[in-house]
Amino acid sequence: MNDLHSTTHGDRRTMKQVAAAIAISGGKVLVTKRAGDQALAGMWEFPGGKLEPGEDVQSCIVRELREELGVCSTAGEVFMTSDYIYPGGAISLIAIEVALHSHCLALTVHDEHAWIAPGELLSLNLAPADIPIAKELMKRHAAN
Repeated sequence: MNDLHSTTHGDRRTMKQVAAAIAISGGKVLVTKRAGDQALAGMWEFPGGKLEPGEDVQSCIVRELREELGVCSTAGEVFMTSDYIYPGGAISLIAIEVALHSHCLALTVHDEHAWIAPGELLSLNLAPADIPIAKELMKRHAAN
């Protein structure tokens, strides 16, 4: 289990599985701010969404980026997983490395997007499940 403010004995099969995109360009990572009518409104996150039944995480992130940002992408490897218990239920946030085919985004469920240096991620009001992923990005990019 990762170092999280999370589950200590959760079973991932009962957790909602959510894919999150780790898209890096020019040394900066893409983050999006949740719209006012969404859960966690006003918080920043790595874009993505819930896995559909029978869907693998790579297919999910490609679909979610197309639906939420209007962008085509290619999914890569799992970067890491962050488990977190929100008041509405537990999630397993699976961060996937992705390559975007365009940086021309059309926001549908977010108010804003930004490309942020990994070292600046914790200055944002990040959703709790995204914080361990941000910390790991900072650690890996500091080592490069």
